[in-house]
Amino acid sequence: MKKFTLLDGAMGTSLQQSGKLSVGENPSKLNIESPDTVASVHRAYLQAGSDIIITNTFAATALPNFEEIIASGVKIAKLAAQGFNAKVALNIGPLQNSLEPLGTNDETKAYEIFKKQVEIGVKNGADIIYIETMTDLNETKIAVTAAKENCRLPIFCTMTFEESLRTFMGVDIPTMAETLEKAGTSAIGINCSVGPEKMFEMASQLKQHTNLPIIIKPNAGLPTVENGEIVYNVTPEEFANEMKRIVELGVDFIGGCCGTNPTFIAALKQAV
Repeated sequence: MKKFTLLDGAMGTSLQQSGKLSVGENPSKLNIESPDTVASVHRAYLQAGSDIIITNTFAATALPNFEEIIASGVKIAKLAAQGFNAKVALNIGPLQNSLEPLGTNDETKAYEIFKKQVEIGVKNGADIIYIETMTDLNETKIAVTAAKENCRLPIFCTMTFEESLRTFMGVDIPTMAETLEKAGTSAIGINCSVGPEKMFEMASQLKQHTNLPIIIKPNAGLPTVENGEIVYNVTPEEFANEMKRIVELGVDFIGGCCGTNPTFIAALKQAV
């Protein structure tokens, strides 16, 4: 089995489990309101074996003080990583307001929003730019270009695909791979939407269409609502066993998305 790099798991659902965040609240706000809580999640992933931790900044631009929140998020992660041989990746998610015609953002405004996030990340010591959970390929390309033109850091980028093997916006895996390679991405992959069993086919297809390093970060299965709470139906052991098949495809970066926590990452490390 080839060498791979272990990423972390979910931040939002982990913060909800801490009791400091309610379902529907923006996790990024805790970088200011409860930085110790965010740091404890990072440390738990590092102790579980993560080689890269991803900042709590996925939805930061939805908040008015997002510049402060992103700066704080990177600083929290950098401090948590001290003493571990780990890197910190600046997490950048989709625009809170979609590109025209679905939303009101034009391409110039979108570029400036992504550029600002990258600049704050670089200023505060991020090691990697990590663009994730994208569905619109044009928006994704703008984010990658903004990163490419405003920093020299590695650029990781993942999109999220439905069981149809297309994103919500209709993008297929071969098109994503070709476009992001040309845009200058350092590593590409797939995250969120489905569990590891469903993501195996996606990872197999992506492996056939790119020579770039591949990132795979599935959910802990599909969520259901029980007693008013969101529950994910895959255990850490089941998750790790399914991920073994994906690792054997030759992927380079593995971790977990929604519903996963440090227990999943520890099980994943042990399994592979």
